[in-house]
Amino acid sequence: MPTRNRPRFPRREAHFRAPPTDYAEVLQGPVSARDTLLERASSLPLGNAAALLRLSQLCESPMATAAGIALEAARDEGFSALLLKLANSAYYASATQIADLATAVARLGLRTVAGLAVAAPGLRLLAGSNDKLAPARRELHRHAVRVGLAARMLAPSGVHAERALAAGLLHNLGLNVIALYEPTVFERLLSSPDAERELLGVSHAELGGELALRWQFPEALCEAIREHDSPVPATELGALVQVADLLVREAGCGIEPPRELSPVACHTARVRMESARGFLGPLFQAQDRLEQRMAQELEALDTLS
Repeated sequence: MPTRNRPRFPRREAHFRAPPTDYAEVLQGPVSARDTLLERASSLPLGNAAALLRLSQLCESPMATAAGIALEAARDEGFSALLLKLANSAYYASATQIADLATAVARLGLRTVAGLAVAAPGLRLLAGSNDKLAPARRELHRHAVRVGLAARMLAPSGVHAERALAAGLLHNLGLNVIALYEPTVFERLLSSPDAERELLGVSHAELGGELALRWQFPEALCEAIREHDSPVPATELGALVQVADLLVREAGCGIEPPRELSPVACHTARVRMESARGFLGPLFQAQDRLEQRMAQELEALDTLS
């Protein structure tokens, strides 16, 4: 039989480009950096040994209360994050998610909290190196404590004070992660704070919000972390944390530059700026005195070790 003529189609050029010779540039792109940070950030540094030692001793007291333990735990934002993470974990799961430290302590139990406080310094959970960036990391800690305490003090009626404390403590969760896992990026951010997206493809606020979501924190807490640097915070808690953050920066504490307080954020948070400054001045002075005392306790611990 004669062979049937097959239709001939014009030859097409391949619609693909040769792969790049430098695969590292592709693998280390912004999305990859973001995902890598999220995967590695399973905990935060627990460097405040004096506060954790005092917390452990307080848990053993017959007069100890969950509220008192929560206030002491707030001295270290890494330990606060660990308590909230565990209290919202599958092991302690319940129908209600926890966003404040007092309830987290009550759910975990004083013995568990005491054990975690004793073990935390020894575990050295992702503690930053004692390098040239150590002072900046310590300043991150000082800033977080003040923002937490300020948010707690300024919380209006209808906003749980302990939830405001937790949100303030953890607002820079993403920046802590960058400081620990990307020290070169962190060093550059100290002089160029607006370069986050260029270097990582994500802001520290978005990174912290996503990490909080992965840790199963309540949505209100995740949103407050995510939007604390937003030009117009959508939630009352997010606006409150932003106001507290900027007032603490204004007082000279933190690694981020001061920024003008937004009247919109103040209105959303129901905070009057001048009154807030008057309330927070004595609080910051008291915190300075406390930190001086704790530094002396740390020196005493070093001499015993």
